[in-house]
Amino acid sequence: MSSHVRPKRWLDVGAGHGHFCLLASTRLPDTRFEALDLSRSILDAERRQWVERAHLGLFPDMADDLVGAFDVVSMHHYLEHTREPAAEIQAAATVLEPGGYLCIELPDPECAFGRWFGAFWGPWFQPQHQHLLSISNLAALLDAHGFTMVAEQRGPAHQPNDLAFTAFLVANRVAGAPAKPWLPPPSPAARLRRGVFFTLLAPFAVPALVLDRLLAPIIRSRPRGANTYRVLARKHV
Repeated sequence: MSSHVRPKRWLDVGAGHGHFCLLASTRLPDTRFEALDLSRSILDAERRQWVERAHLGLFPDMADDLVGAFDVVSMHHYLEHTREPAAEIQAAATVLEPGGYLCIELPDPECAFGRWFGAFWGPWFQPQHQHLLSISNLAALLDAHGFTMVAEQRGPAHQPNDLAFTAFLVANRVAGAPAKPWLPPPSPAARLRRGVFFTLLAPFAVPALVLDRLLAPIIRSRPRGANTYRVLARKHV
């Protein structure tokens, strides 16, 4: 971002507790950071002064009250959780000034681990992840809403957790279904069984996490290796 613009007013969408804004403000002390989220945790971010202002609600519903107010909007692992990604991109176009920048980070559905591990690849993360857009599909969506992609990253965006996440998902499958709102409460025996299995399988997650870290430099250098990508797009003037 710093090679393209020195932001004056930045909106982080899907900001959670505001940690990104808190850290980014140390690099950009003259930038006003605001944050938006559906969770009330975003109000804590304003109370702690981690953000200048918190916006509580759905981005598409609030965009018309923020027309042209920002020169940067960011969405970190947010868009894949939304029901209508096109509406979110349109909301970003609404709140950005002409020539403003939109930064998006997403799990990469073209990652090789996604094909190899199938349902045990963490970023599929159903049903929380409702859409996983490839870079080419995201570029088309951005173009349709008045943006041009100006930069992309794959390797540097990689998050070294594929093997550890897979180990957890395998353990979850073997241990039996956890409590779900639409199922009867699990019996004491089922809870005990699940606890025993997780206790026995948990040690395998540690070497998996270490291996993730060791393999990360190789994975980052391989085509379709990274599990995450970032793009930077500019709104048409």
